[in-house]
Amino acid sequence: MAYNQDMSFVQKITQRMNNSLLCVGLDSDYEKLPDVVKKNSTLEESIFNFNKEIIDSTYDFVSAFKINVVFYAGYGISGLKALRKTNQYIKKYYPAIQIIADCKRSEMLRSAELAAKELFEEFLFDAFTVTPWFGYDTVEPYKKYKDKAIFITGHDSNPTAPEIQEVELKNGQFLYEYVAELIHKKWVQSGNVFIEAGLTYPKQLKKIREICGDEMIILAVGLGPQGGKLEDIVYGLNSKGNNLIISASRDIIFASLDKDFSVKARDKAKEISENINIIRREFVNSSLL
Repeated sequence: MAYNQDMSFVQKITQRMNNSLLCVGLDSDYEKLPDVVKKNSTLEESIFNFNKEIIDSTYDFVSAFKINVVFYAGYGISGLKALRKTNQYIKKYYPAIQIIADCKRSEMLRSAELAAKELFEEFLFDAFTVTPWFGYDTVEPYKKYKDKAIFITGHDSNPTAPEIQEVELKNGQFLYEYVAELIHKKWVQSGNVFIEAGLTYPKQLKKIREICGDEMIILAVGLGPQGGKLEDIVYGLNSKGNNLIISASRDIIFASLDKDFSVKARDKAKEISENINIIRREFVNSSLL
């Protein structure tokens, strides 16, 4: 299937997921960048040049790139310029690869319309994360962007997420289960609403997959330093071993802080992607027995 600029987000990301479920997180915190990219360069140049090297070295092993916006916005205008240049570069040279903004942006009505304009039109993202707490008002304005998508937080990867997301409701459900059911039964009707869950909570990830079914694309976060284990991706895979975007950032982009950083990043991305594919093949084969 050849790449077509007019394909929807689902079509584009599915095409990439056939080969790899890995999503490389470009969480390029300036203070952590290798000295080799900072030397004689501005902050904007350093972040962009670092990202360019990572993108060029890992693109053939990824289903998507994910960018945590605070690692750019936290450095002001220069950081945001580097962010836009990064996305422009991906769009120009790797247009088949989708870019997801990790920003947990939740607005409503006109505010949501402007959030969509900012992220989809100004910064060229293809999808971004939102929280569900405003209800459907937080989702509705994004429906008109047929080729874009949003990922709604189902269960986060952080240690204290259960304080809120596992509150038990009167009907016996946990709050995250209710949110997953709401997304699956009502909010997904526009075809571009999906869910995010943490690999650090495999039991909850499995429950979200059970609630949302095979067709739901799940963005799985927390692999690596946060404690998420690669073998636990089986709880988020659908029956065909697909529809799971697995994000990894620090393990890949900071695999080395020396001048070989892009080579080491490629090696790590290749290793993780290949291990994911081994797990998904074994998962599908076992389910056929």
